[in-house]
Amino acid sequence: MLNSLQTTIFDADVTSRSELISPGNSLRLYGGGLLFTAAVFVILVRVYWVQTQLPERYLLALRDTSTEEESLPARDGRILADSIVLASDVDVYGVEVHYRWLQSKVDPQWLRLRVRQRLSRDERRNPQLTARVEDEIRAEHDSLRNALAEIMRAPVTDVTARFRKVEERVQRISDAVNRRREGSQADAAQDEPVGDSGWLITIAESIRVALTTPPSRAEENRTVVREEESWHLVLEDIGLSAAAMVNEHPERFPGVRIVRSTRRTYPELRLAAHVVGVRTNVRNSDLTDDDSTAVLKNSVLRIGRSGVERSYDHELRGVSGLRRTVRDRRQRVISSEIVRHPVSGRDLTVTLDSRLQQLCEQLLSESLGDSPGLLLPELARAAGGGGDDPEAAEPQPVPSGGCVIVMEADSGRLLAAASAPDFDLSMFTEGSPAMWTAVNLDARRPFVPRFSAMALPPGSTFKIVTAVAALESGTVTPDRPFECRGYLTMPDEHRCMIFRLFGATHGRVTLSTAMAQSCNVYFFDAARRMGVDQLVQWTDLLGFGRATGVDLPYEKVGNVPPIGRMSAAADTESAHRRFEREALGLSIGQSRLTVTPLQMARLLAFVANDGWLVTPHVVSDEGTARRASDIDNSPYRVTRRRIPGLQPGTLAAIRTGLRAAIEEPFGTGFRTVRLPGVAIAGKTGTAETSPGKPDHAWFAGYVPADNPQYVVVVVLEHGGSGSKAAGPIAREVVRSMADRGLLSL
Repeated sequence: MLNSLQTTIFDADVTSRSELISPGNSLRLYGGGLLFTAAVFVILVRVYWVQTQLPERYLLALRDTSTEEESLPARDGRILADSIVLASDVDVYGVEVHYRWLQSKVDPQWLRLRVRQRLSRDERRNPQLTARVEDEIRAEHDSLRNALAEIMRAPVTDVTARFRKVEERVQRISDAVNRRREGSQADAAQDEPVGDSGWLITIAESIRVALTTPPSRAEENRTVVREEESWHLVLEDIGLSAAAMVNEHPERFPGVRIVRSTRRTYPELRLAAHVVGVRTNVRNSDLTDDDSTAVLKNSVLRIGRSGVERSYDHELRGVSGLRRTVRDRRQRVISSEIVRHPVSGRDLTVTLDSRLQQLCEQLLSESLGDSPGLLLPELARAAGGGGDDPEAAEPQPVPSGGCVIVMEADSGRLLAAASAPDFDLSMFTEGSPAMWTAVNLDARRPFVPRFSAMALPPGSTFKIVTAVAALESGTVTPDRPFECRGYLTMPDEHRCMIFRLFGATHGRVTLSTAMAQSCNVYFFDAARRMGVDQLVQWTDLLGFGRATGVDLPYEKVGNVPPIGRMSAAADTESAHRRFEREALGLSIGQSRLTVTPLQMARLLAFVANDGWLVTPHVVSDEGTARRASDIDNSPYRVTRRRIPGLQPGTLAAIRTGLRAAIEEPFGTGFRTVRLPGVAIAGKTGTAETSPGKPDHAWFAGYVPADNPQYVVVVVLEHGGSGSKAAGPIAREVVRSMADRGLLSL
């Protein structure tokens, strides 16, 4: 029994152990051990990766920086005349506020950072002190609007509205950036491979992400855009006193800084507006691909649009400085340095005499009816003239525009270059809508510089060119007499004006008296006998149909009709008559000939200085404002060119005729231009225009007649008679020059 029982117990124990080490239980044991070993291995790999790879990745993230470049304003050069500043830059102050200070709600992370900056480590352990400092920062944040409104003397609502506008713009940028980031992450998740084994890959990837990715902190992981850690302009042109207040009391204006920029100003407003020109901000439409690179490289903010501002833009232009700022990945400033300091532009001195320029502009304004007639009490409307001025009793029309030029005969220096109507230069920098409306509604084209960009028929003033050609070709001599019968061949064409109006003639004339009385028939006959080729040749030699080279933009060249080609093609009777009309019309400054006032001023300088063609210019080549090396680099050249082969007596004979036109009682300018005590030489002209429109009034001359120094040209567009409308203006200009001692009498 005993043996039997023990055997039974032993057998049961063996049976139980056999069940424990059965194949199924062994597999589970091995599987659990394997999973444990795998988990430990993964943890060890993670520990290794964290210790070896992760620090480098964190360091790379911390080293991730962005660089921004900020332009530092530079002054453009001034434009000076005498002791007057015609154009200059002035400082303009604006208020920039850091974005965190203008937010309507305080950013929590920024608030914690500000607290850390104000408290030490031990102080930050005091909850009551930390809470009090947070309240102080919030109070400063909320009171900033009131402080800025106080110095600006503006309602708080205006400052708040400016803050809100900036905040809304920055918020839109931030939302767009973070939306794109979230979208790219979602797209990456959708692109994960799926298929028969896709679920295994997904599980494995989930395990990898769980083991290698830190917990997500949505707010801290949000992308901070640059605008959220930058300064934003909220107030412009606050004035020097307000800027000083902000700088002197930084405790009242936390998160605020004053920025300086420049604005182009024109202190004299209208004086020499067409010569000075305007300078305005660069627009994208102003730049070509090549220009864009240069502008960005040099940070050019403004460019010249007209006048000296445009033609000397390369000298006037300042080069802005450059500040480079490096920020970390949260857009906090790491470093800031000035890599290029601003360089101011060069000052320029113009040749204009400011008082003479102002007088010429006033005379034109009175002639156009834009101001009362104070300087021209009488326009000699009832005074009788000679030659081209027989309609003495008729009132003259109101011109649609005009110009006055005073130029030094020997050098081409322009002492006055007035154009009317004019405009206020300040309208381009701080003009009101009313100013722009008034100018745009003015049909007289006030922006056109009429001294260089107005091409009109010159009328009888062009007889000077015909006289030069006739004398040089030997067709006429100074003393050769000619009998004027009032017309050339037929009484109904090619006539003198006095014959057309009154049936009178000039009788026996010579070159001098024909010039003084403006006898058309004399010059018709001279042109017909010498041939048109001689006239066209001298028209070209004297620079008509080409630019004078004045250092101002938008110069017109006028038009010289192609009479030479017409002569070769005149193989029919009608063509021959048309050619004859063109050629004879050219001899008295009509036909399709147009010239600019500057071209005519250069012609009179050629006569006055005994044969030199000068280049008109408005920027001085003397003084400290401009050096000789700058002149060499300028695209505008101040030159004098002598006409070769000119006979000694030609210009002397013409000067005699021009003096007689003013000094002799039968001269066309005797009653309206002659000035006792000052000998004036010149030629009046009344240029016919299209039917139904008033004639153009011209005067072109020089003073003193016996020792020429200055050329004076007056042109009134649709102004009527040259002697009665343009002549009195020239006389008043010469009177002022004599009174001021500008003439060597």
